[in-house]
Amino acid sequence: MQKKKDNSSFNIKLIIQGRIPSKKNSRMLFARGGKLMNIPSKAYAEWHKDAMGQLLTYTSGTIQNVKKVTLALYAPDKRASDLTNKAESIMDLLVDKGVLEDDNWWIVSNIELIFMGVDKEYPRCEVCIIQKETPQ
Repeated sequence: MQKKKDNSSFNIKLIIQGRIPSKKNSRMLFARGGKLMNIPSKAYAEWHKDAMGQLLTYTSGTIQNVKKVTLALYAPDKRASDLTNKAESIMDLLVDKGVLEDDNWWIVSNIELIFMGVDKEYPRCEVCIIQKETPQ
């Protein structure tokens, strides 16, 4: 993780390693107490737990005022995938970890998604958060 200050903002860079699963497309449906429950798949839950562990070193506090979030994704193979589903998984992870206060448009109004190609040796998502500087 890096934190860098320039004249107008704070930049935070995080790297989340591995294949990013789609939270939306891999859900399980089951009945509990007469109610239908819809939860993410086991693969998503395992990835989420591992990714939370990767972010243990993040200690800069919760960001409430985002100028821009850039998600640069490196896939482990050529399998076609949906960038927006991957982004939803990453953004939800950042909220769950407390990096972002929320991922609604009042807090994060600018998201850039970039597919960087295939990196079989080191698939990952590089997250760059540019935080609006608060007036002193």
